[in-house]
Amino acid sequence: MKTTTRSRGSAESFATLPTDYLGLCRRYVPRPLHDASDYAAARQAIEPLVGFEDQLNTDQADYLEAVSRFIEAYDQTRVKWPKGRPLDTLKFLLEQHAMSAADLSRILGSDRSLGAKLLRGERRLTVDHIRTLARRFNVEPGVLL
Repeated sequence: MKTTTRSRGSAESFATLPTDYLGLCRRYVPRPLHDASDYAAARQAIEPLVGFEDQLNTDQADYLEAVSRFIEAYDQTRVKWPKGRPLDTLKFLLEQHAMSAADLSRILGSDRSLGAKLLRGERRLTVDHIRTLARRFNVEPGVLL
């Protein structure tokens, strides 16, 4: 089901990324984020890795974690969470990570249609879905209840 290239037209695909930490750092050095430009650069640096967590080697996983922590720290101080239904929060998270319904399905390990059904409100998130999404987006599970 997973492919080695991204459908959103990312500049780089997972298959072409360096496999060592130093090589990844040559593309983007992990560091604290101070503004929207830093944030965008960090997200762009890890975008080819997202969705391939089960295929990452140790260096790639460490790099993804390092950059993700800086993104998470920036989010905690600057992102305003929407007040409302869990579906609104899920849509917000997907928008913030430039992800589609198909990406949601991939995260949940399901067929492509599940993401669209969830976003239309035709299906509800299960406890397993909530746990998976909370881990993926580094949020408390309660924001999706």
